[in-house]
Amino acid sequence: MKDFTKLIELMQRDVAAFEAKYQGRFAEAPHVGLGNHKTLCVNEATLPIITCHPSCLEKCAGTCYVINICTKLRPNCRKVEAKNTVLRRIDPNAYYEHFYKEAGRLHLPIRLSDGGDFENAEQVEACKAAARHHPTVHAILYTKRIELLPALVDHPANLHVRYSAWTGDEAGEAEARRLGFDVTHVVWDGSGNCPYQKSFARFLARKHEIVRALRAQGGDAKTANKRAEREAEKEITVWHCRNCAEHGCGCCGAGDIRFNVVGGDDWALKAAKKATEVSA
Repeated sequence: MKDFTKLIELMQRDVAAFEAKYQGRFAEAPHVGLGNHKTLCVNEATLPIITCHPSCLEKCAGTCYVINICTKLRPNCRKVEAKNTVLRRIDPNAYYEHFYKEAGRLHLPIRLSDGGDFENAEQVEACKAAARHHPTVHAILYTKRIELLPALVDHPANLHVRYSAWTGDEAGEAEARRLGFDVTHVVWDGSGNCPYQKSFARFLARKHEIVRALRAQGGDAKTANKRAEREAEKEITVWHCRNCAEHGCGCCGAGDIRFNVVGGDDWALKAAKKATEVSA
């Protein structure tokens, strides 16, 4: 298991800084992410590990893309997630209302908990309330918080909830299904049937290969990582959810790691067109 002690210390320091800045006031708008090209949606993210289920470190932190691609490598991403973590703790109702209003303005769906997870039932209720206030805005949510699933049973139809399971979580998966939730098995090693997962696994393998070669030649880690990413991108095409929506690969059934189940098979193309119109 990877050692995340230093990263956790950095995240806790960031949280403390925003707590000191806000002094218990919802003093500014949370950060709304718009950079997730694989899902073409509004992104809501808080700190991983800090807000996640206690099993996170043992079960999934080592392969979590949010931790290993965003939070750990990009200080700005970590600080944005810390800001959102603190603002949600201060006023979860204002927090989720802001995301739903922004998604409605942009005519885009929301990817909730792109980083992190719910921390308590109050946040769950706030999220459901915002969804009810904005019935035309669809959102998808993956959660490992098995203890909070009962509070999500009455979620509105425009809030699409998936329980995120892992190997050895048979009890949690059974309970989630008993409560009526779809279950997603998150696999990032390319062993699943998803074109994104398979192509992304090939991309990472090639990138790591290039990094090792550059480091062996005496290059520093930061420069080697950036160069390897550029070179791997030229060699490996990563298939994203928008490709699935366009080509209809058939892997977007309920419970799979897909957003394009929301709003029909062509939702991504329509969402991209509307986003372009709004920003024009």
